[in-house]
Amino acid sequence: MTTLDWISDDDFEQALKTLLKSINDANEKVKLRMNRNVIDPFHSLLIASTFNVSSRENLIALQQSQSTLSAISNALGRFHQDILGSVAGWINHDAGYDLENLTQKILAEVKNKHNTMNSSNRQKVLGDLDIAIQQKGRGWKGYLVIIIPKNPERYTKEITTVQRPVYEIDGASFYEQVTNQPQALRHLFYVLNSRLNTKPDITEYCKEILNNSIPH
Repeated sequence: MTTLDWISDDDFEQALKTLLKSINDANEKVKLRMNRNVIDPFHSLLIASTFNVSSRENLIALQQSQSTLSAISNALGRFHQDILGSVAGWINHDAGYDLENLTQKILAEVKNKHNTMNSSNRQKVLGDLDIAIQQKGRGWKGYLVIIIPKNPERYTKEITTVQRPVYEIDGASFYEQVTNQPQALRHLFYVLNSRLNTKPDITEYCKEILNNSIPH
């Protein structure tokens, strides 16, 4: 069971179930595509040489993992949306933006990492938030949430390329705003780690990454 006091155990477990299913489905699709698509033999040779792959099975697994890693990143964005959307007062919206709080008059779009979007995608996201705020009316504002920011620093900055009040914010700060818990995002990491039964040495390595990527 979870130890997060700002989300129910059932909601956490459902979000985790959806996350793991998305990753598993993506992995199965990768296997099917590899059976159907033409694979670059030169690319395969270089992968085997670069990573010192010694068996056919390991090479195939490594090739499959390349596509699955991208799917994991996308699934994590949805995971954060599901988690935040389960906090009291917040709901998933999906169309046009990810989250909504009617009482606080806030809309939010959640992205897993700072490099998830290119320039074109970023402008579309900001434009969609701008339009949504216009439709909502006076007093509403929007947030572009970057769970893993470029630098491990808390920030909230106004976007000046749109007409309505839209802000970019790091994940730790937005989690605190939603939950009223300053370390909510870090607590989520530790709960997820315990549920995945991660091996101790991997846990320690991931903690190092946490400390270098998520602001306190």
